[in-house]
Amino acid sequence: MILYNITWVTEAAVEETLIDYLRSTFIPSVIADGSMHSPVLHRIEKGAQEEGVSLALHFFADQSTDIDEYWCGLGAKHIATLIGKFGNRVMGFATTMRRIEL
Repeated sequence: MILYNITWVTEAAVEETLIDYLRSTFIPSVIADGSMHSPVLHRIEKGAQEEGVSLALHFFADQSTDIDEYWCGLGAKHIATLIGKFGNRVMGFATTMRRIEL
């Protein structure tokens, strides 16, 4: 099982709009593609001196090739749509992780 994490960083004034967009549009679009499943959204705790808001959106994929298929298909379009909506008020980066059995 592969965990695919997208961390979004935004300003506090945009947080609720971003969460609404992720819930109503972005997540359903990713799930509909069929490459990834089981989304989970987390707010990253921050220190008192840190500004902005960070959100971690996790999806699971059965194989790393499923994530590659997503990006070769609709992934770039989904991100372009998000950038079109939020511009430089939202930044994101992705991390792919494989679970290690304990």
